[in-house]
Amino acid sequence: MSHHTMALPAPDRGWILASGGNASARDADLRTLTGSKGDVLVAFPAACVSTFVVELPPVEEALHESMIRAQVDKRGLSGKGPALIDYERIDHNERGDTFAVRVMAEPPADVILPTAGGYQTSAALRGAAAPGAGALLWREQGRLVLGVFVAGIPAHVQILSGRPELGKALAGEVNLILLGLRGESVFESAAPRELVLSLDGVEEKGLIEFRSALSIPVKAEAVRFPAKAEARERLLPTEVVNHRRRRRAGVRNLALLAVGLVVYTVVGVWVWKDAKVTEREIASLERRIAIIQPDVERVQLVEERWRSLEPAFEKDLFPIVQLSRITSALPGSGVVVREYRTTGRDIRIRGQARDVQLANRLLEDLQGMDGFGRYEWSMPNPRVERNNTATFEIQGKLKNEGADS
Repeated sequence: MSHHTMALPAPDRGWILASGGNASARDADLRTLTGSKGDVLVAFPAACVSTFVVELPPVEEALHESMIRAQVDKRGLSGKGPALIDYERIDHNERGDTFAVRVMAEPPADVILPTAGGYQTSAALRGAAAPGAGALLWREQGRLVLGVFVAGIPAHVQILSGRPELGKALAGEVNLILLGLRGESVFESAAPRELVLSLDGVEEKGLIEFRSALSIPVKAEAVRFPAKAEARERLLPTEVVNHRRRRRAGVRNLALLAVGLVVYTVVGVWVWKDAKVTEREIASLERRIAIIQPDVERVQLVEERWRSLEPAFEKDLFPIVQLSRITSALPGSGVVVREYRTTGRDIRIRGQARDVQLANRLLEDLQGMDGFGRYEWSMPNPRVERNNTATFEIQGKLKNEGADS
């Protein structure tokens, strides 16, 4: 994502807010400078970024990150916590790939902006403002910084140790740095041919001395800022990542809450309308019941009267007929009926059998008789007496009697 507003370290100890390629504000505190803006691209100062070149043999691209991290650990740049490691390919040939690596071991607390739109290094933004520069010299937080670029990507960034003034001493330090870089193959084919000075208020005397002592030509330009720049996801501090995650979670929760309220409202309206329809149906049914209630009561009264008179008309309900059938179901010996009671609809038989098997046999015979097909027969477990006889109680009830009553 491209950002048009960015915060860069100022030449002094403060920060510069640049928008559209021009400086729009300055302040000593980054948070005060950016305010509530959420799309600001923040530049890490060169003092807290380590930049170097790594040459890797031909391997699968998936292995590049682990191999680069191994190089970072080998150089002792990981720090105590999880370091921010970013890299870009600057060369590719038959010998392998060459990457420019940027390492942020411990980002300064005053640079962490949870609402930042993204992060980049100050060297990358300075290089974007001076496209085509092989080497760039600028002032940052009171120190001079030298950046060497390959294909527009900062491959070597170093804060100069001398006084932040142009002269022979500074030129000698830059010459030593450029001479040392020639030991790396990538700089043999892409050695800087010109040094661009991105400084304001340069004294003519110092500039003449610097040019005369430097091994490559010098070009002085006014300080410029890029009109837009891309953020690097690998340079996002953990605090920014966590802030974005919480913000996305908050937005998601609000969306879910809004959807839930809409669904709740829709369901509530539907339930309310359904309840109204149900109330009207209940009122209609109550009116119908009130109309047919007298007829229902008359039918119930007739049914009760019939039930009381039914034993007098149904042969199968006559007590003498039932007793005769029970007697016919008794085995030749071994079972004695002690008590027989009937209401026509309910039959109870108590007796004693020689053993439990005979009592069960009597129950089975009653269940199989045609005359007793209208009855449901049951018998609790018989009680075995001391003389091994079994006392039993058999009950018979008309089928569906509960539903009819």
